[in-house]
Amino acid sequence: MTTTFSYSGRFSKDSVETAVAHPTHAKYDFGTAYPPPETAPLNELVEGLIKGLKREGQDLVYYPDSNGNLALREFTAKKLEVDRGFKVDPEDVFICAGSGEANYGLILALTDPGCTVVTERFVYSGTLGQLRNAGCNVVGSPIDDAGLIPEALDELFTSLTAAGNKPRMLYTIPEHQNPTGTTLPTGRRRQIVDICHKHDIPILEDDCYVDLRFIGNAQESFRAIDQTGMVSHVASYSKLLLPGLRLGYFVASKEVRERAIGFRSSSAANHFTSLAVEGFLSEHLQEHKDNLNASLHAKRDAWCRPSESTLAGPALS
Repeated sequence: MTTTFSYSGRFSKDSVETAVAHPTHAKYDFGTAYPPPETAPLNELVEGLIKGLKREGQDLVYYPDSNGNLALREFTAKKLEVDRGFKVDPEDVFICAGSGEANYGLILALTDPGCTVVTERFVYSGTLGQLRNAGCNVVGSPIDDAGLIPEALDELFTSLTAAGNKPRMLYTIPEHQNPTGTTLPTGRRRQIVDICHKHDIPILEDDCYVDLRFIGNAQESFRAIDQTGMVSHVASYSKLLLPGLRLGYFVASKEVRERAIGFRSSSAANHFTSLAVEGFLSEHLQEHKDNLNASLHAKRDAWCRPSESTLAGPALS
């Protein structure tokens, strides 16, 4: 007779039962940052992959560099300089399995269970889950229609520190904040950098939505404003291209990144995917951004347009 092996009492104290997710795909999904399907550059990604395979496909027989494909890191460094206003060496760029892996590695490198992390009062549920999994006490700072309020953040830092809970870091999505949609003005960002220096608190800047802009201009990044190493910068190619690619990256000071990479769930980002993304974006970045954002703009306008029933007024009884 075969008996079932019992794991009773064998699980780690922090493990919890987690159901396997099988997400459904609504025709119109307003809860997730999915790109419009018609903008998916599938053929162009295949062409980019072919170009990359011809150049360095033989390297797929080896594990890639732990910080990711060199060609993609070189492209990313140039993109950051042009789009976000700061210069880094390709060696300073670490490619990850989406911005989520980048954020989690940095969170685990900079926090301990029981410590305090400050975020916007409303914060992306994915990162909130990561912070809670890391055992952090998450405290939301007041916001308004422009995002974090510097004076309120300063007061919060002061009160938390006085109570013996000095924050380990500030986590923020300053551009197209999730879930509020706000973009933090450059003037406030400069104030917040000064406040964080005053309290000696580093910033984790999640810039994953910055490419999705169809009105106005992106604000200056925290990483461009501050060159001391206080800011760790995270961004994503999944939002710009396809979430299923699971490709993001981070830039941080040498001492931070050498701690963060130890918490990665894999030894390196997918080399095959990296070849396709670099091959496509190195030739079509601006063209793709323009196409994507034109589609998003049209969909936003359709969403905000009054319906015919609203225009006609209430029905008469």
